[in-house]
Amino acid sequence: GDIGGVVQVVMGQGDGWVRGYEALSGRKLWEFDTNPKDTVWPKNRNNVISTPVIDGNYIYIANGQDPDHGDGEGHFYCIDGTKRGDITESGRVWHYDGIGRSISTAAVSNGWVYIPDFSGFFHCLDAGSGEVQWVHDTLAAVWGSPLVAGGKVYLGDEDGDVVILREGREEVVLGEMNMGGAVYGSPVPANGVLFLASRNRLFALEVEP
Repeated sequence: GDIGGVVQVVMGQGDGWVRGYEALSGRKLWEFDTNPKDTVWPKNRNNVISTPVIDGNYIYIANGQDPDHGDGEGHFYCIDGTKRGDITESGRVWHYDGIGRSISTAAVSNGWVYIPDFSGFFHCLDAGSGEVQWVHDTLAAVWGSPLVAGGKVYLGDEDGDVVILREGREEVVLGEMNMGGAVYGSPVPANGVLFLASRNRLFALEVEP
């Protein structure tokens, strides 16, 4: 992504740090530790499994652990990617610690951030301040990532349910459907069709003409 006029490759890594590199040269520009300094592996020190999301000069990222390790404390950050060096303090725009471990990639749209944790709690945050707007309980583990499309937010869970919420500040559930098997991946839109994969089936959904 273009961050502050510099094309960067941003990657969350196994030691729990997020790092930004200049795309043309590979030179490391900055690094950010997503774990508080007093954390201890594997009790509460996490890796970064999710993909960083770049929106303007800001990067949104959650940390977590292998799902085999179960539930635990997590952290979600908004980071300023124009800073340089160790930006664990200087680059932190905000920090949300009301989330559990997550392996999901956030969705950022119209000033809102949507991020589930592995325990199944789906958080909507203000993208500028990190203030929590609502938390939806899916009642099942979440492996995949949310999709925002057409003013709606889609999220699948391990029970095979896909919940559809209205985009925005208020928690409004528009519907829920079961796909007949665990949903580990993320919904994908293409050419007016929504593709949803369960554990053993692939669905293509579209509005009837």
